[in-house]
Amino acid sequence: MRMRNAERGNISAVVLIALLLISFMGCGKPPQALAITGDCQGYTITANTALEDAIALANPHAEEFGVFLVGSDGLIARVPGDELSGCQVIFSRENAWEIKSELHPPSARVKGLARIAVVSASREQSGQLLLHDALYLLKEEGTSRKNNRGVTVYTTRLRVPLADGQIDIAGDLPDLIITETYADAMRSLKQGERVMILNLDGLGWEMLTRADAPYLQSLQPERALACYPPISQVSLASMLTGEPPHKHGVHDRKTREMAREDIFAKAQAMGKSCAYIEGSQALLKTSVAPVLSLSDEEAFASARKALESNPDLLFVHFHEIDETAHAHGPYAERTMQKIREIDGYAKSLCEGFEGRIIITADHGLHETKEGGGDHGQFVLEDMIVPYIII
Repeated sequence: MRMRNAERGNISAVVLIALLLISFMGCGKPPQALAITGDCQGYTITANTALEDAIALANPHAEEFGVFLVGSDGLIARVPGDELSGCQVIFSRENAWEIKSELHPPSARVKGLARIAVVSASREQSGQLLLHDALYLLKEEGTSRKNNRGVTVYTTRLRVPLADGQIDIAGDLPDLIITETYADAMRSLKQGERVMILNLDGLGWEMLTRADAPYLQSLQPERALACYPPISQVSLASMLTGEPPHKHGVHDRKTREMAREDIFAKAQAMGKSCAYIEGSQALLKTSVAPVLSLSDEEAFASARKALESNPDLLFVHFHEIDETAHAHGPYAERTMQKIREIDGYAKSLCEGFEGRIIITADHGLHETKEGGGDHGQFVLEDMIVPYIII
């Protein structure tokens, strides 16, 4: 039976309206929700809303807090929790979340909003903010005010990938990260200097401060951040490539292939000679085959022998501080004895070396309830290590 023209026209109109609605809904529709996390119960923004209302729904844990507006470009703006009125969270025509406000200084208008974090005032001390999957070491650029509303702007100095979902304020963190090992070594090699790098596996900053290690302590070590997770393979890859884990591709103990060229390959491309002294097994696949050692004493002997051929780059990895601390605890007397032993090895290798020397560690250790030691967590004992360059 043929459809009458009027019915056909009505159905066509309905179809057209439906298509237009589908098209409209697809244009500017948020590709993902925007989470509010931190010192609050949490809330997910799925549509345009007032920032003050969204924060109230997130239910902050403290009465006094700051709201950190984190842009995808690394810029971060902080608005005090009692000065949020007038800020709107919208999904823009550029298909990105952003903040709109005519009452706040222009710096509040964060575009490409990546996340929002509520941080209790009691934990806003160091300007160093741990957010979701990165550690932001923030540099305060200044505060501006308008209509009795203030906005503080930060730029990001450093990011260290972390486990998903974590958020915290981390106090008294160092500016250095052990990826500087690569940068400092390459800079010296390019200047025609020889370079020796000593990786003292497991020597955390706190362990060194408690140890009787007169030589290392006389070199005025600085505090540096290990990479997360603070385990040997991850941090070693960062030392050798100068890249964080999300770029070099090593995130665990099983991965051995690095996604970036290591320092040995870079040095050889410059016509430099290299030597690599390792423990009983190679942790990563490197462009230079390591000389394996059954003990730190053997590694020390291999390093001395390697120095006889005057390599441009020598990398020595001592392992037994880590092994001893695992078995007995990071501050046990046996561990302290091992640190003293390595202190002597370092002194012997360094005193006759002409060139740049870099001494650091891949991670530290924390004590366990069982009386031993462990690492791999985001705790200061695991994450902060000494860094020496002479």
